[in-house]
Amino acid sequence: MAADAGTAPGTPRIIDSTLREGMQSAHGRMTVEQSVEIATLLAACGVDAIECGHPAIDESELLRVSAVVDAAGDVPVLAHARAHLADIEAVAKAGAQWVGIFLGVNETSRRSRLPGWSLADLFGEIDKSVAHARRLGLRVRFTVEDSSRTATDHLVEAYLIAVEAGAERICFADTLGVMEPAEVRERVRALRRLCPGPDVEAHLHDDRGLSTANALAAIDAGATWVSTSVNGLGERAGITDYAALSANLHHRGARPLPDGGLLTELSRRVGAYSRSMPDHRRPVVGRDVFHHVAKLHVRAVERDPGSYEWLEPSAVGRERSTERPSLPSSPERWIVDPKVISATELRYHRAGPGERYVLVDNRFVPGAGQYCIARRIPHLDDYGSGHVDTHVHHCDSLFIFLGEEEGYRGLSVEVTLGDRVFPVASPASVFIPSGVAHGYRVVGGAGTYLNHVLAGDYNSSLLDPMESAR
Repeated sequence: MAADAGTAPGTPRIIDSTLREGMQSAHGRMTVEQSVEIATLLAACGVDAIECGHPAIDESELLRVSAVVDAAGDVPVLAHARAHLADIEAVAKAGAQWVGIFLGVNETSRRSRLPGWSLADLFGEIDKSVAHARRLGLRVRFTVEDSSRTATDHLVEAYLIAVEAGAERICFADTLGVMEPAEVRERVRALRRLCPGPDVEAHLHDDRGLSTANALAAIDAGATWVSTSVNGLGERAGITDYAALSANLHHRGARPLPDGGLLTELSRRVGAYSRSMPDHRRPVVGRDVFHHVAKLHVRAVERDPGSYEWLEPSAVGRERSTERPSLPSSPERWIVDPKVISATELRYHRAGPGERYVLVDNRFVPGAGQYCIARRIPHLDDYGSGHVDTHVHHCDSLFIFLGEEEGYRGLSVEVTLGDRVFPVASPASVFIPSGVAHGYRVVGGAGTYLNHVLAGDYNSSLLDPMESAR
């Protein structure tokens, strides 16, 4: 759903910035391939624009943005740039249709980033940078960084200069997440009154846990765009959560929800690739948000789900649960008698040397949330071409190789991590971050292999390739 074509008039528009703001989170380092997957899902979800990266950082970032532009199809891509001509030229080179130019003009911004610059100097840079972007054929969104702590007269002057130079959208940024809904409403209304021409976007951080409420307040005050990220990913506490805002707008009747299964898949993949899965109580996508265990609640939702649900779970790709998961109370239940399993029980596995023992999973210790198998590898003349296809988990996992010789030596394997293959000799362990494709192949010796996965069910922890994800 492209911003200029598919969105009904008056419908709040969403620009998702997972691939820019999310990359600034503590763990948000997505590869080109992962970024393309996320962009494809965002486009399928019907976002109005995708914000991706800062191409002037280096050549690899420019190539990542270019790949996202190709993957996004008809959905326009906006890339970030300081009010520097070279930054803006990098956005044009990457092929993005929009540039998001940002500059702080309050005293804090001047003191920390541009000491010695006057307001007149900064206003001149705004005019020059926006005009340069327009000459390059870029459409412009202009943001006053730290808008919420900038005096209204300075804020408005900066925006008016940008609009006069050709900016089509202005962005009000609560960069520190310090505002409350009433303040957001007042400031956005003032902007709409004092800068009546361009669209107004709200970019709201969640440091006080108020970003979704602030986004709704901004929309009520006339903001036409809101920037979001999947799982709220972003610097510090992140920004407005895409799923939470989408569900709230649907609840209001203001914007239809995308396919629920897409929302769930999007959340899962971003969580895996950022090594930052949403917590169990996160609205809409959290594990427990449609889980009822109190007896009175269970009876009530069985008669009328609306008694304790504000939203139909299937609308966001979820299912209602009334089972109470818990660890067995008796320590005797925590001791597992390992069971031999077939290779075919595990997806992406084929028959190979040695038997596999399940040491723990949710079947044997309900609620364990961990999966561990052990496999005894015998000496063979030919170990074959391998019996594990490269695969990806949504959680971290671990390979452990222990040879049968003294000091656990004597086992040789090849381990695939991403697009590289590494020779590994025992004793060795290989840590595998969530979202990383991996596999292994025995090439010599004998010993024991262990695989520990931070999920209670191996197969449900797998991320399928995009072509088979739906």
